[in-house]
Amino acid sequence: MDRGMITTRGVTGITLDHSSLILSLSDEAYEMLPRAVKPVGNHPYGWFIKNQGLAKRLCSENGVFSLKEKGTYIFKLNEHLERSLTALEIHGQATGKSSVGRVDVLTRLIVDGMVTYERFNPEGLARGSGDMYLEITPITFPVKVRAGGSLSQLRLFYGNPSDVEIRSKVLYQTIFNDEQKNDGTLSVDLQNTHIGDVKAAAIRARAGGTREPVPLWEEKPKPDPCRYWDLIESTGERLVVETESFYLLRSREHISIPAGVAVYCRASDETIGEMRIHYAGFVHPWWGLKRSDGERGTPLIFEVRGHQVNVSLAHGERMANLSFYRMSDDAGDADPTPYEDQTLRLSKFFGAWPERMVRSTDGSLQAG
Repeated sequence: MDRGMITTRGVTGITLDHSSLILSLSDEAYEMLPRAVKPVGNHPYGWFIKNQGLAKRLCSENGVFSLKEKGTYIFKLNEHLERSLTALEIHGQATGKSSVGRVDVLTRLIVDGMVTYERFNPEGLARGSGDMYLEITPITFPVKVRAGGSLSQLRLFYGNPSDVEIRSKVLYQTIFNDEQKNDGTLSVDLQNTHIGDVKAAAIRARAGGTREPVPLWEEKPKPDPCRYWDLIESTGERLVVETESFYLLRSREHISIPAGVAVYCRASDETIGEMRIHYAGFVHPWWGLKRSDGERGTPLIFEVRGHQVNVSLAHGERMANLSFYRMSDDAGDADPTPYEDQTLRLSKFFGAWPERMVRSTDGSLQAG
């Protein structure tokens, strides 16, 4: 960035955290008429948007855009990759921010010149203009986004990410704080915990109904979680994942990340039985080391959608793989994240659950 290889047209400049570049939305936005339009690389991506009748320009209200559930939208990003970046053989890997995935919003980065989502390589960057776009699909809830807001993040690698992973049983034992853990996998925890005074092993999105769009920033007052979510109790350490329902689950493993390690979490298989785990995420240095209770290690959250038929999920079933990368320099000390002490946690965009709750006649929760 100091050498002008990554630039921005945003008014606040480029934002970095300890292991990624935070990407920000511009005010150039489109609603995609046929829904997703996959990048193909033989034309600039903007050409498909503007010249083939595939999109219509989306207008904002004072910089805020309203996005309907099940709609697909394209936002040009403020950040730009300059052609000179190709000389360094830099590769990129992107993922949506955790707070966004927990609202059941799918985001996918498109780098002009690439034929795949969520990444770039020197060859694709040389073909394209360096422009970047974000495809956004809210699945369960309508949402609001605003120009300058951040929904996605990008990591830069010296070389292909698949070639620079580190693998070591000693590393796994350090990350997991468990001498018996000798691989990089995560499994699901279906033991019930307490949220307020309700026992639950999962949080399930409540589809349908008329609700205000969820702002994808921390707005006060925050939306009441009782209007959007249900708490689901497991039975005999099993949970039925229902067709087309969206769940938040937690990992059985608690992990802590050293200052010089960055982690990428991905589904162990894109489809497991008839469930679809279609979100991946970054885990940054210092994760799990800043708990207020002084303990080491914090579970990760899985975002799971039922697919085609109901499936009974078992406690301890493997859900995800972790990839580990040595950073080029140790990250400096970090402030705790909003999720540092999490067990089973909603996105920070929602308000807190009431301490006491009762179920109404339709099974939904409300303060009691």
